Amino acid sequence: MQLNEKNDYPDELEALLEDHEVAPTVEAGGQKHGLDVLLAITDDDLAPAATAVVRALQDRRDANPSVLYVIEIGPSVPEAVVVAVTLEEELRNPRTRAKQEAEMRSVLDLSDGARAAWPFKIEVGSVAATIVENARNQGIDMIVMGLNRHAVVARIMGKDTVREVMALVGVPVLAVRPPLSSLPRRVVVAVDFSRASIRAAHLARRLVDEHGSMNLLFVEPTTIDEKCESAEGLQLIKAKGLEAAFKRLTIKLQAPASMKIDTVIRRGDPMTEIVRFCDEIDPDLVAVGSQRHRFLERLVLGSVARSVATNGRWSTLVTPPARPVRPV
Repeated sequence: MQLNEKNDYPDELEALLEDHEVAPTVEAGGQKHGLDVLLAITDDDLAPAATAVVRALQDRRDANPSVLYVIEIGPSVPEAVVVAVTLEEELRNPRTRAKQEAEMRSVLDLSDGARAAWPFKIEVGSVAATIVENARNQGIDMIVMGLNRHAVVARIMGKDTVREVMALVGVPVLAVRPPLSSLPRRVVVAVDFSRASIRAAHLARRLVDEHGSMNLLFVEPTTIDEKCESAEGLQLIKAKGLEAAFKRLTIKLQAPASMKIDTVIRRGDPMTEIVRFCDEIDPDLVAVGSQRHRFLERLVLGSVARSVATNGRWSTLVTPPARPVRPV
């Protein structure tokens, strides 16, 4: 990107920061529409923390929750195909499904109070594919899942359901570690001024406790990949300065006076510096934006987003790449 005039900078920066996909939906009458959240449960042990966060989002951010419980019959189960087909057939019976869902509501502590009104269903099949299909069919704004620290071998082999969902779904995914049980109070947002990272900052701002803090972390790269989605923002910053970009982004976030926003600049490998900074402050949540791989013309989870998610040490919010523009 070539910017010849100094006064071009505010207009170019506004074009990056003014993204309709990050703004809350405003209905008739000026009322903000809360996020439609899908609580995807695949592990009973991880369910309580994720459920508590969704409850906080409903109580304090007007979120509209629904629940999906996915049963996957693994190949280690004898006659797995027969078991899966039998279970699917049983769930087709309305009375059997209603009974099973009522039992699971009780097991997951979803049968009392406001949680009893959350739409709930059980599905059988591939976990990631089932979650993605349901999220798309329901027009979900964000998926909330439990996040576990996977064994090293599992990460190397790519057996990571959360990462699969993040790479495929096209909507933000909030992966919750068990220590988090309400709105996060300490949030780190990795900002490279790509549209995905700006969306991550805006969504994190909606999720963070109003008395909490946000650290906007920019890692200055040694080189810029012209093909990556972040190149537009990075070239702009390189040409016209980081301080002004941070200032405009902070204004756009519209944080309340009770919320603290700090900006942090590091230099080096993004993943290394993000982890190092998180080690220093131990955040409740790390927010990152994933990228579009233009050469393959398909959505993939960027290396930084993938590494943060599979690290599993902190709850993680990943926002998707910009939607491709289709010719009219």
